[in-house]
Amino acid sequence: MRRFFAPYRVLRVMPSAPHFFASAYVARLGTSMFGVAIVVMIATRYDSYALAGLVSFVGLISMAMGGPLVARAIDRFGQRRIALPAGLVVGCCLLALTVEAYAGVPGWVLLVTALGQAVAPNPSTLVRTRWTHLLRERPADLHVATSFEQAAEESCFVLGPALGAALASWLFPEAGVLVATTLFLVGLLGLLAHRVSEPPVHVSDEKHHVLGAFTTPGLLGLAVTLTLTGAVFGGMDVVVLAYAEDNGVKALGGALVGFFAAGSLVGGLLYGLVPADGRIARRMTVWTFAMFALLAPVLWVPNIPVLAVNGFVAGLAIAPTLITAMTLCPRLVPTSQLNEGMTIVVTGLLIGVGVGSAAAGQVIESYGAHRAFLVPVAAAALAFVLALLGRSRLVAAERRALGSPVPVAR
Repeated sequence: MRRFFAPYRVLRVMPSAPHFFASAYVARLGTSMFGVAIVVMIATRYDSYALAGLVSFVGLISMAMGGPLVARAIDRFGQRRIALPAGLVVGCCLLALTVEAYAGVPGWVLLVTALGQAVAPNPSTLVRTRWTHLLRERPADLHVATSFEQAAEESCFVLGPALGAALASWLFPEAGVLVATTLFLVGLLGLLAHRVSEPPVHVSDEKHHVLGAFTTPGLLGLAVTLTLTGAVFGGMDVVVLAYAEDNGVKALGGALVGFFAAGSLVGGLLYGLVPADGRIARRMTVWTFAMFALLAPVLWVPNIPVLAVNGFVAGLAIAPTLITAMTLCPRLVPTSQLNEGMTIVVTGLLIGVGVGSAAAGQVIESYGAHRAFLVPVAAAALAFVLALLGRSRLVAAERRALGSPVPVAR
C-alpha cells in the first residue's frame, strides 16, 4: 500500500509542511461550514427558510461578483497585503450577522450585512497558487499535490456542513457561524504567516484587458463547465436530504450526502496516481462523461441502501473532473493573473452549487424528491455536452499556452 501511494511523498517538499497543511485545512473547514450554519441560524431565529435561503444566496452571489476582483488585487499586491485585511472584514461581517440574528433585526439588514462576503478571500485558491509556484516546473508533481488538495477539500465538505448544523442545533443557533468564523480566521492567519510558500508578485510588462483573466482563451468555458459541475453538488445535496425525509429517515440525510462526498474524496486520491505530465485538456470530456454516466442510475434508485452505494460510485468522477480543471487553469492563464484565473473557475463552481440547490428545491416542491434527481443528472449531461463542444478550443488553448510540444498524457 505504501508503494501504491508513493507519489504523494512529493508533499514533503512543502517547507514547514505541518504548519501549511494544518492552516489550510482549518481555513477550508471554516469556509465549508458557513452556508449551512447561516441557513440554520436564520431559519431558527426567524422561522423562515425563505429568508435564510435568500441571505445565503446574497452572500454567495456577493462572493461570485467580488471574488475575481479580490483575486486580481492579490495578483497585483500579494496574498498577505490583500487577503489579510479582506479576511478580517469578512470575519467582522459574519460576527455582525450573528449579533443581528440574535437581536432579531429586520431581514433587509441581514441582506446588507451578507454583502460583506464580496471581499472574502478563497483559501483554496491561496493554497493552490502556492503549490503552483512551488511545482510549476514539475507538472507531474503538481498534479499529485492538486489531487491531494482536492481530496482535503472534499473531506471538509463532508465534515463542515454536518458540524455547522450540529453546533447550531445542539448548542444555540449562532454557534455554527461563530465557530466557522473562528476556524476561518485562525486558518487564514496561519496560512498567511507561512511566508516561505507565498508566491511573489509577478509584475508583467504586458497590458491586460480590462476584463482581466476572463479573456483568457478556454478559461470561461472551463468555468461554465464547473458551474454545471457545481449544480451537480448543489442539486444532489438538496435532493438526497429530501429523499431521506420522504423515506422516513431524515436523520440519515447528512450521512447519505457524505457517501457522495466520500466517493469524490476516494476518486481524487486515486486520480492523483494517474500521470499528468502531458496535455490533459481532452480529459475534461472523459471525466464529464464519466460523471454523467455514473450519476444517471440515481434516477432509478429503489431505496436508501441503493442510494448510498450509487451516491458513492457517482462521486468517484467528481474530484477527477475538478482536479483536471484546476490543473488546466494555471496552464492557461499568465503567472501574473494566476489567482484571478483560479478564482474565476472556483467562482463558477460556487454559483453552480447555488443554482443547483435552488432548481432542485423547486422541482422537489412541484414533483417530489425522486423526480428531482433529474436536476443533478441533467447538469452532469450538460457539463459533458459543453466539454465536448468546447474540446477543440480548450485543446488549442492548452497547446498555445504550453508553447512547445510536450508528451501526451497517458
